[in-house]
Amino acid sequence: MILPVASVVTEKTIIEFLLLKESLEQYHSCKWFISCDKATYDALNTYNNITFLIKIKTDDADHNIGNEIQKDNWMNIMMTKFDAVEMAIKQEGHVLFLDSDMIFVNPIEEKILSLFLNKDIDACICPHMTNDPFNEAKHGYYNAGMFHVKNLNLIEEWRNLSKNYKTLNFYFEQQPLEYVQRNFVCLNLPINYNIGWWRFNNEKTQKRLDSLVVVDDKINFGKLPAVNFHFHIARELAYQNFGKFLLDKVEQLFNLANNEKYKHIQAKIKEATK
Repeated sequence: MILPVASVVTEKTIIEFLLLKESLEQYHSCKWFISCDKATYDALNTYNNITFLIKIKTDDADHNIGNEIQKDNWMNIMMTKFDAVEMAIKQEGHVLFLDSDMIFVNPIEEKILSLFLNKDIDACICPHMTNDPFNEAKHGYYNAGMFHVKNLNLIEEWRNLSKNYKTLNFYFEQQPLEYVQRNFVCLNLPINYNIGWWRFNNEKTQKRLDSLVVVDDKINFGKLPAVNFHFHIARELAYQNFGKFLLDKVEQLFNLANNEKYKHIQAKIKEATK
């Protein structure tokens, strides 16, 4: 199976995107659809498995501490995810969307891949799973950095609701997913997918770090294979890297595992951050 994958990439995120691409392609053959800026196209156009959609004019953007112009730029960048996803669905019938700041440490399980191909399922989405209802009420119940979708109507509804995020007091394009998914057949991916730093950063969830262990030279999240982690690795940030503790934990687990794929991606990370 060749897996269609969409992402959003700018000049600032090229290095992290290449780590994502390298790590995922250790387990799956992929066909990529990315919305990007001209600098990204110039840097990556030699890859024969990437289709480019040059939609981004500036990556002077920040959604955390930026001014209003930078926040608007961020939203403009994020809105291009719908263009990349739509292009992939029209060509391939379905697509997995991934934020560029991820790495894969295990393959997507066959049972999940079969759901991707099930025509009765519109989308597979990822709850934040923070155990923090007040934070999720502010930022959205679901993380919009990883989802699989095959229904164009879902994307159109999500796009239209996101356009009005200020009027509706939504958190960018992420929070609208919470409302759009109610109209479609959507499945939640389990906790071993899209393992973001936010799942470990409060008193209720810090103990989860102890569930990240090496079993048979592979990283597990408890009894489940840890499929992919979501944190910044190489992007220069204007604020604290809140996911650094999780990156450090994964590096420790890499060192405990006798796994050639881990050694390969670890070398790539070292090269990217030197």
